[in-house]
Amino acid sequence: MRHSRLKAIVGMNAGVLLLWTTCAAASSGASAGTLSASQICGIVRENYASLSSYSDQGRNILTMDGADIDTEFTTTLARTGYYRIEWEQFKDPAGAGDNSGINGAWESGSGDYIQTERGMRRQDNRDLAFYNLASRARGLATVPRIFFGMHESAQPGALIALQRLADSKVGATDCYQITGQTRSGQTKTFWIGKQDLLIHQIRTEVSPDIVRGALEGMPAQTVEQMEFHGFSSLETYTNIVVNKKFSPSDFVPSFPLYEQ
Repeated sequence: MRHSRLKAIVGMNAGVLLLWTTCAAASSGASAGTLSASQICGIVRENYASLSSYSDQGRNILTMDGADIDTEFTTTLARTGYYRIEWEQFKDPAGAGDNSGINGAWESGSGDYIQTERGMRRQDNRDLAFYNLASRARGLATVPRIFFGMHESAQPGALIALQRLADSKVGATDCYQITGQTRSGQTKTFWIGKQDLLIHQIRTEVSPDIVRGALEGMPAQTVEQMEFHGFSSLETYTNIVVNKKFSPSDFVPSFPLYEQ
């Protein structure tokens, strides 16, 4: 039940371009110290749009009820529409215990596919593939959506109450720190590298009330019997490489495929 509730919440984010689609372009004469949150967002959006390719390694730690779900992932993206996102989930940050095996979403030139522990299934389009990626892999579609300039579709809108926090670091990387809320009430905080203008970390915070709201439409008696808990996640991107030349074979999954 806990995991099904998590999927309901994470799935709300699947079509969201988050804050980037509503950010104004930065003023050409503004200095880094005076850039507003919206200006930084505009620069970041344009930066991702200018890249010919992008790859990273990362980790997402989702915490709920004092327990962690640790997801390790890799992302490879290239114009005009190639992508491969692979991930493996563990029940604790040490990477021990039960795990989901390696799963992924990809387009290597023959269509959009996603494979989870339930098997491989072809997707109608990239929007649907990324929607399912976000709901099954705890939100790993954020950077791919920004890279491809994908807009929201029937999901919570762009962040509101957007503000710039004090500059911070992710490891040794100096970062701008931007925060805001989705229209559903989730709080999102982004760490954006000052030198590369890429996202290095995202924190998501969800209250118990938001979890309850995500189940609106279920029978009232069922909802009343449920106990609701908030959760948070911290997604970190490392080993980022941009504008590397890839071939279609680089987007073929590295794991065995099996039909659903």
